[in-house]
Amino acid sequence: MRIVRTTPLKKFFNKLWKFLISNVGAFFIGFSALIIGIYQFYINRPIIEYDTQSHSFISSQNDNKFKVVVEDKEYDNLYQTIVIMQNNGQQPLAGSDVSRIGHDPIRIIIPPKAEMVHYTLDKTLTSTAVSASLKEYKNSIIITFDFLNPGDQIAVTILHKKPEASFRVTGSALGVTGISHVMTERQILWIAISVLIAIYVLTVILSYLDRRGYI
Repeated sequence: MRIVRTTPLKKFFNKLWKFLISNVGAFFIGFSALIIGIYQFYINRPIIEYDTQSHSFISSQNDNKFKVVVEDKEYDNLYQTIVIMQNNGQQPLAGSDVSRIGHDPIRIIIPPKAEMVHYTLDKTLTSTAVSASLKEYKNSIIITFDFLNPGDQIAVTILHKKPEASFRVTGSALGVTGISHVMTERQILWIAISVLIAIYVLTVILSYLDRRGYI
């Protein structure tokens, strides 16, 4: 009588194969394919994200050796916010594909409580390959450009009198489902942990149901 010994590696592959052909394994294969498909669909499109950086530009509380004059008016207290919009996708975005003014153009919403004093295209932070311009329209700053290639960005500097200002970028364009704020590392970490916990809980539930013969 011949005795066939099963090595640990073979046991591992046997268990892996049984898992893959089980209902739980089939679910995860289908779920993973769906996630990969969604990822590939969106990663190949322009992904417009923006970030904001705010700080005090000049304060009357300081012993300033300079003064700030905007359009012949001097300001003792001003705040500066830099809004940076970037194409983080893999396809360029043409300015002709952006919604027209009066519909849903790409724009920076100016909250009334900000009391904006001045705005300008920051050419030191805007990609050199981008030809962009700004136009004030109602309570927003319209951003127009020729092309926004992957990795390129447009920066707008805004001076305002009140610090309680939350500037956001919105608008629509062909191939762009929305414009979102850049997530912080803490937000990304929290989402990753939440997804892992959800997958673990789901695995436990499905494994239990599979053993009980409910699926």
